[in-house]
Amino acid sequence: MASVHEGEDTLLGRRVAVKLLHPQYVGDESFVARFEREARSVANLVHPGIVNVYDVGRDGDRCYIVMEYVEGRSVKEMLAGGPLGVDRTIDIGVQVARALDYAHHSGVVHRDVKPHNVIVSPQGGAKLVDFGIATVKGSSSVTESGAVLGTVHYVAPEQARGQPATPATDIYSLGCVLYEMATGRLPFDGDTPLDIATKHVSTEPLPPTRMNPQVSPTLERAILHAMAKDPARRPQTAGALARELLAFDEVGEQTTSYVPRQPAETTTVRRTPEPVVPLWESVGYRERSDGWPLFVLALLALVLVAGLFPLWATVLRAGL
Repeated sequence: MASVHEGEDTLLGRRVAVKLLHPQYVGDESFVARFEREARSVANLVHPGIVNVYDVGRDGDRCYIVMEYVEGRSVKEMLAGGPLGVDRTIDIGVQVARALDYAHHSGVVHRDVKPHNVIVSPQGGAKLVDFGIATVKGSSSVTESGAVLGTVHYVAPEQARGQPATPATDIYSLGCVLYEMATGRLPFDGDTPLDIATKHVSTEPLPPTRMNPQVSPTLERAILHAMAKDPARRPQTAGALARELLAFDEVGEQTTSYVPRQPAETTTVRRTPEPVVPLWESVGYRERSDGWPLFVLALLALVLVAGLFPLWATVLRAGL
């Protein structure tokens, strides 16, 4: 839909990314109007995991979007070296899932989640970019034409059938991205886009552990759950997927550095709760075998002595 250029904001003195809509789209005024309206809706998304949109507009016959310039590499570039490892896959996946969760709650569906659209900074922060074919809830999408939208290697089954995109669509695509990050391979491939789209609809992916034995059970479950063919069987929200990624394996090992691990040699000691100690025992008294606390007996003796004291005094005076 557009070409992206590095630019400079001369007013604020900062680097920016400028997306210019291709000329063949500019001549369609209804298309441009919807494009600008939806781009402004995306500009309202303010989240650390989503690239900031600074401006949307026209300059003569050019339609543009001015965005935050993000330093770093795309996940697709990072995958050139092979799988990213369990910890890094989960860390990036959690960040992207939380960004999608925020967008979905704001009424925006991305529709083109793929490794190319996730930029990771040198510090490890992941940002979701390019909402170019996003759809805003309640609006008519700028690219709705009955065609299959998105990138075919990450397209959800319902997208491949030409059905409307929903948050579950993004969750499936993120599952495909997680699969590729964890294994270094695409979940489905084929000779033509139609072959690949058909596999998304009717073929189950190989378990990630078959492709990479280092993949943890937690990560595999989360990936396959996200890639369920039926949208209703996927995690209900992207936030729920993030929580699945952070879950513990059965062996008790935390599978991601996103949350601190327990030391490997830590031993868990189960303690029996301390019995409740009666007050009289806490101050040194004990209970007699017949069940009468000694301090109660002592009090009774004291009362008896105090009661008999006048009688003893009378006897003593009479004796004197």
